[in-house]
Amino acid sequence: MSPFHNKTRQASSIPAKLIRERKWHLLPVYYLMLTSELAREGIKHSGSYRFADHIYANKPKGKFLVGKLLDALLLKLPSARSLRLRYIFAKKEIQNFLSSVRHDDPIDILVVPSGLARELFEVADELRQQAHPLHQRIRWHGIDLDEGLVTILNEKKKRHGHPMEFRIGDAFSMDSYRNQKFDMIISMGLTEFLGDEQTVDFYKIARRHLKESGIFFTSGLASHRFSEYLMTNLAELHAHYRSREKIEALAKKAGFENIHTYQKDLQTIVIGSK
Repeated sequence: MSPFHNKTRQASSIPAKLIRERKWHLLPVYYLMLTSELAREGIKHSGSYRFADHIYANKPKGKFLVGKLLDALLLKLPSARSLRLRYIFAKKEIQNFLSSVRHDDPIDILVVPSGLARELFEVADELRQQAHPLHQRIRWHGIDLDEGLVTILNEKKKRHGHPMEFRIGDAFSMDSYRNQKFDMIISMGLTEFLGDEQTVDFYKIARRHLKESGIFFTSGLASHRFSEYLMTNLAELHAHYRSREKIEALAKKAGFENIHTYQKDLQTIVIGSK
């Protein structure tokens, strides 16, 4: 299996690294940041699913009052607000897609990597509350490398009672998809940690596993200088930032013929179909 692409931290000790690089002014900032739950997760586990989901939830948490206040400030940064948009837009596009369905066949929707799949659970919950006719026809799928996360998700699906399947798998391995085709594939937070060639390779895999009328939803983030400075120096979190034009070009290179993109703040959304 592939490594966790979001695990970009290499230094065993960030303070020792800062001292070695003579960035002593960042030492008090580092320790202050550890009081924020968002910053602590970013520092300890790079771009983990908990880091992303904390931004999606948008609820400040931290040690003591200072940690909670700092967390609230970090959640208001343009980079965090823009990252939150990808989850909001993913929900919106799932709903848009479902409103366009005109066949009576089962509907298969995949998220890869799954993360905590907040968007899947929330849409499924809403459809059930609405007694929506499509609720029983949708089969939700998730693939992720993190065995512990997959266990959490499968326990959660039992509590919610939705037709969901989460399994351990590598987004780059054909075996992970079990020769299955999907009506919609959603991928957020992976290509930000891939180079351009790897991104195109992944887009090709996603395209190969779409049904003829299926769509691919993905996203990309532009750089915010202050946030990037903090993440690079305090968490060794190294991401690939791309413009709307760049992401669209990569999708075209992967073979997507019909591409729709839109941008809000630093976030770009790409929707491709065959």
